[in-house]
Amino acid sequence: MRKLTVLAASAVLLTAGSATPAWAAVPTAPTNVRVAWAGDSIRVTWEDQGEANVIKRRYGGRPVEAAVTTAEQVNEVLLPPDFDESADVQISVESKSDGQTSGLGVSPRFDTLRPAKATVMGANMLTDLSVRLMWNRPTRDDPYPDDPLDRPDTEWFKATVTGPGAGQTEDFSIPLDPQTTGFTVPARPRPTTITLAAGNEWGTTPGDGPRVRVGTIRVGAVMPAQQVYNRDIQFAATLHRFFCACAATPDPDPIQVDLQARPNSSTPWKTVISNSRPNGQEIPLPTRSLGSRQYRLWVPSYTRYYDDGHAIEVTAPASTSARTSLTLAHFGKVGIFPASAPVSATVKLIVQLSPQVDMKAALQRWDGKQWRYAREVRLTKGHADIAIRAAGRGTTTKYRILTPRVIVNGLPTEPNTSAPFTLTVR
Repeated sequence: MRKLTVLAASAVLLTAGSATPAWAAVPTAPTNVRVAWAGDSIRVTWEDQGEANVIKRRYGGRPVEAAVTTAEQVNEVLLPPDFDESADVQISVESKSDGQTSGLGVSPRFDTLRPAKATVMGANMLTDLSVRLMWNRPTRDDPYPDDPLDRPDTEWFKATVTGPGAGQTEDFSIPLDPQTTGFTVPARPRPTTITLAAGNEWGTTPGDGPRVRVGTIRVGAVMPAQQVYNRDIQFAATLHRFFCACAATPDPDPIQVDLQARPNSSTPWKTVISNSRPNGQEIPLPTRSLGSRQYRLWVPSYTRYYDDGHAIEVTAPASTSARTSLTLAHFGKVGIFPASAPVSATVKLIVQLSPQVDMKAALQRWDGKQWRYAREVRLTKGHADIAIRAAGRGTTTKYRILTPRVIVNGLPTEPNTSAPFTLTVR
């Protein structure tokens, strides 16, 4: 009896269950999923049976939810173009109804690839203060040519100059020709930093490789106006190299400077001596005074890779203006010996000077108001030893030697006068 009762109860349950509704049907997958640009957004449209929907971005099959709509909304959403970079993208749409989810309706495939990175390979500062950039930028194949979201006219490539002031930037468009591997950024106030970047409808690709820091050089100079023949001239330079508007950049690299000279403005500059010191230290540049010349300090252009190759520093050549340093005759032993003698005695005028060349100098006498010519003094290899008879008892006369301008090895030695000397006649 118990068994029959249980069976009856089961029959009742089965009968009662047959009176409930059947399981809900799975919605039909959306169709005709399309994507297109709407301004700067992506419009997604589809067709369905009036259900709610889930819209997803699919990167190579990996789904990422992008939007949800209700059954009352139109079959359209606008998505921002902030897609992950991928060579294979689709938009999928699913319908939802009574807890059931349809299969996928999918859009045509498209890609969201940004332009390939430009790797900076080098930079040089040119004489006109422009900067020549060199890079390597591989071409990138389009996996889905003419896909519904292609915008070939939106691609760009540029160099951005930042500085010298805070917040100052300026962009220079670079041709998109894949054969172009160099670009000259026009001269701009310095110091600045130059970077490359490329972009298209999907976003920006920062340049790879080192950034380029464009610095400036300030040259301080010590340049003596004159020196006597065949003596050291103590030229010196102090260089300050800047890569920001703040202060001289501490730099372990020495800065090279050349002391250059030329006889006159119609002849080329030649380097006399080169030397280097760290930033801000005085750089000695000793040379010999072998004739009057024009001088300048010349700092060659500079390129340095640093920060493990993440930056290139460049500066343009820099120089001082041309300055003339005169070379004068150098007097050694000069005078009348003995300097005191009785009347009619024979004394000697001795002159020894450099350069040791033949020349005609002049003996000058002070008359109390001005120097007057007394006689010619012929020097042989810079030396004269002339006998003179003392005259004018009870007089003391002041003399000096005046040298002419002479050319030695193509360089002039300027006229010069000796220190005064006297002859007293007793």
